[in-house]
Amino acid sequence: MRSRLLFILFTILFLTGCRVEMATELPPKQEAPSGVRIELTGTVLLQDNELVVDGQSNLPKDSIMFAGLKEYGDHESYARVINWQGEEDMEYVTESTGVVDEKGKFQIKVERVNPDKRYKLEVLFNPAIQKSKIQETYGLWGENIAATIGRTDFKHNGRTITGIIKVAPIVNISDPSGNGVKWNLTDVFKKSRPIK
Repeated sequence: MRSRLLFILFTILFLTGCRVEMATELPPKQEAPSGVRIELTGTVLLQDNELVVDGQSNLPKDSIMFAGLKEYGDHESYARVINWQGEEDMEYVTESTGVVDEKGKFQIKVERVNPDKRYKLEVLFNPAIQKSKIQETYGLWGENIAATIGRTDFKHNGRTITGIIKVAPIVNISDPSGNGVKWNLTDVFKKSRPIK
């Protein structure tokens, strides 16, 4: 009996020394990403000498949308271009803009400089080219834009700007789906395909 009592006493002392304390403080709550979220979708219709971008966004009326073409070299194949494996030039060969309407829709017509070449189409929301009332919401340099897929940093007049980008491959006119076909605008490195 005495050994049993000593065993219980020893066990209680041992367990008291090895007790686990419960946390009295909760870990800090993760804050929701700050900033204004921008949603942007769209398609581009490949025509003989023109590209027509039709887009939908949650941007306010009179927001300016930019579109530009960057040329791929002649050595870049159809497969490399549509799978984002090709390397495009740094400068735009042509550019254009469109204005967002009251429903968030916009259209941009871009000259297809040489239908026998392949290009990368970039559609951008650039806060630096917006009217001041729109810049109040998104920031002069895009500092108020929430972190989201499609958010990117780029150079504009020597400054780093944060904006939203969507892209599409522009295949040459003799490639499959190279004329009279719509392609969807996608996030960078996500594959764009013709819309059937």
